[in-house]
Amino acid sequence: MGRLMLAWLWRTTTVHPDVERLKALMPPGPEDGDQVDWQAVEQDLGCRLPADFRDLIANYGVGTIDECLMVLPPTSAEHDSGIPSVGQMTPTAEKIAWLEHTKSEYPLWPAPGALLCGLRMVDINGDLAGAVYWCTTGPVPEQWPVVVWQRYRPFVEFELSMTGLLVKWLAESADIEFDQRMVFGAPHSRFIHWRAERAMREQGLDPWEYLEPLHLEANEEWEERNLTGTRPSWALAHEANIRPSAPESLPRPEGPQLTVLGVNGQSSGDLVVKASVALGSSTAAPIQLTPPLGPQGPVLEFTGPEGLLAVAFGAEVTAPEPGTPLVVSATQPLTFEARVPQSAILTDATWPDVVRRLTTDTTMKLVVQDPAMADLRAATSAEADDVIVGWWPPQG
Repeated sequence: MGRLMLAWLWRTTTVHPDVERLKALMPPGPEDGDQVDWQAVEQDLGCRLPADFRDLIANYGVGTIDECLMVLPPTSAEHDSGIPSVGQMTPTAEKIAWLEHTKSEYPLWPAPGALLCGLRMVDINGDLAGAVYWCTTGPVPEQWPVVVWQRYRPFVEFELSMTGLLVKWLAESADIEFDQRMVFGAPHSRFIHWRAERAMREQGLDPWEYLEPLHLEANEEWEERNLTGTRPSWALAHEANIRPSAPESLPRPEGPQLTVLGVNGQSSGDLVVKASVALGSSTAAPIQLTPPLGPQGPVLEFTGPEGLLAVAFGAEVTAPEPGTPLVVSATQPLTFEARVPQSAILTDATWPDVVRRLTTDTTMKLVVQDPAMADLRAATSAEADDVIVGWWPPQG
């Protein structure tokens, strides 16, 4: 009993400095915070979690910031909140083999230097949009750097604690382009514990109602950009967690265009997507794209009525003539094929199953990223965005 009392006193008088800074920017509610048996967590996960994250759980608990950034339950099992746990979100060969398809250099858990997940990002549909990990290098968890992964973007390491990264995002959000932000930032952002969110929904209340005016303000920002021929608002809205209008109803500015020409789930088990890139201007100078068309190659997403059906990373790209440069000119679009193996799919379906659904209720989005696109847009006085998106079936 004495040891328990001493532990309780320590927890109530000593809080990690990063958590104290977080509380100043985004105060927790009076009922927030979870009591956790951290010795049992260590036995369950096979490692000790950093002190700042333990204090984050003690002061805030399991829940969500701004409907898009989730603090994960510190367990390997399913959690009553329905939020995927640390163990469930950690890339392992058995559970989440997609990490290998991103062509990342990180090993799979539990190898030394593997990624261990603490935060989960979701888009407006609740689908996975990114994650924040610890890179488990060395025996001292407090010295682990954090690694941010977002869809369509490379992995980025920060020499910060996970809570320190939250502080950075909350404090600097106003100075970050909206489509790069993780949260709205102080003083707007709120943390809502999963029990409080559930209770509000049971009462017919929207826990995230406070976000509506913030979304409207953000919409005005990117609508103004769209009028000046910058990034397509439908793409910006998707990445920025804004509630967009239907893609086909929005104007698309002059600039590089990505068109999906066909999709084929082959009997070999591979998925083959045929697409072309056009400059979108008869006066633009030729550009040469860099294989594999993105930090990890093209990204494919398949979305049905139930949400994200499949996502694939690291597609192999081939030009019409293997070995030739990926060049596109004003008079000659570049046609290429992106091939994805069956092992890249995240569900129990096969590629032929997914492709068949494209004729009924499913949409495929192909995302290509290349610095040459940013240079081309910058040369035409548009925003220097390096991402282009194509859809199948074609939209608008």
